[in-house]
Amino acid sequence: MTSVHSRQNRAATPPGPKLPAVVQTLLWAAAPVKFGKACLRRYGSLFTARILGFGDVVYICAPAGIRRILRDDAGAFDAAGANESIRFMVGEYSLLMAEGAAHTNRRKVLTRPLHGDNVAAYVEVMVSITEQEIRRWPAGRTVRLLGCFQRVTLEVMIRAVFGITGSARLNRLRELVPRLLDLNPLIILLPSARRYFGGFGPWAAFQRLLREVDRIIYAEIAERRARLRADPASAGGDVLSVLLGRDQDSENITDTELRDHLVTLLAVGQETTATQLAWFFERVLRAPGALQRVTAAVDGEDRQVLDAAIHEAIRTRPTTLDIGRIAVRPWEYDGYLFPAGTMFAVSLGLLHSSGDLHPDPEVYSMERFFPAEPPSAHFMPFGGGSHRCLGASLAMVEMRTIISTILRHVRLEAAATAPERVMAKGPMLVPRRGAEVVVTENHLLSGTTSAVPVRE
Repeated sequence: MTSVHSRQNRAATPPGPKLPAVVQTLLWAAAPVKFGKACLRRYGSLFTARILGFGDVVYICAPAGIRRILRDDAGAFDAAGANESIRFMVGEYSLLMAEGAAHTNRRKVLTRPLHGDNVAAYVEVMVSITEQEIRRWPAGRTVRLLGCFQRVTLEVMIRAVFGITGSARLNRLRELVPRLLDLNPLIILLPSARRYFGGFGPWAAFQRLLREVDRIIYAEIAERRARLRADPASAGGDVLSVLLGRDQDSENITDTELRDHLVTLLAVGQETTATQLAWFFERVLRAPGALQRVTAAVDGEDRQVLDAAIHEAIRTRPTTLDIGRIAVRPWEYDGYLFPAGTMFAVSLGLLHSSGDLHPDPEVYSMERFFPAEPPSAHFMPFGGGSHRCLGASLAMVEMRTIISTILRHVRLEAAATAPERVMAKGPMLVPRRGAEVVVTENHLLSGTTSAVPVRE
């Protein structure tokens, strides 16, 4: 028999802050981690926040609920609809904008160039790009790693993933892309802000940048198509070449589809990886013994320990907190019956910071992932189900390669003892001081190639 409490829940939404929507939105935008953790402590792993531009958003932070939304009941939810606010950037044919058969087909197209031998082929370029950046770090210099890694990951994306080598296009993209990705959050939150206002304002400025980036991408696509028609054997291993050459038929994918795939990879991959690398060093340099263990793992080519260190950095300092989903039909969970149209924030960041699942969650400890990893339901760094991040393999290879290259040549120390605070920068959660470090030794500049000695 249904209890009175259950009947009430079926007609209500989970509890949440009573503050006005504008105040909750400001807190969510300016301090999402503090806001989310405060709600988690007060209301538990299921609560409702009111966010301008999205309405009532139901946060779900428990393993069972997350698994149901991302895997077991995935058919009851729309992932593309939750990404609608970025359609204007990534385009109609983006994987982020697809559901059902369209999503399956687009994912299949992108799987080959982002896995296996294709990703392994990017390592040499990644090492070269990272060493080029390291040469800008003389001993005694204070460096903000976030900016350094943004340059490195952008260069990897342009050269290894897009396959662009022409100096004019390379130089222009180096200038344009950081400005493009530094997106005014009002454009995402408020569709009413997407107006030209006579050519002034954030929307007009964004559109000018996007048009110029698109011109470069379309010009590259046209040249690559012509080259492949003239010489099919000229195809490289970058994502664009693989997509153009798949099934020996470069005509089976349109220029618009190619553009949307490339911009999606750029939008969701470059900044995320750069930020996670910055947090990795911010955490490792402050955890007792962690730097020594990671350096030894690099020297001994122990990928298990290195991955444990990376995963613990992702757990303690995620680059984003939530994954959006919209219910397409009524869905029942924890005594509540949520109607179709309900917006859910699947909060992997709050899942990873749960003290019930990860004791002393603020403490960086590689032992959580080595020698044994936590249950997969307790740690989902790249999401789960059919919408799991397609670039996960590329991101892990990139982080392993960049970290290893740095630790083989450079010794770093934290610029300050106190940990850096989390700061929201658009959708990214970045170190407030940019992961500031001091370079104490740089063997690449001194002409040696041996690993940096480990100091106790």
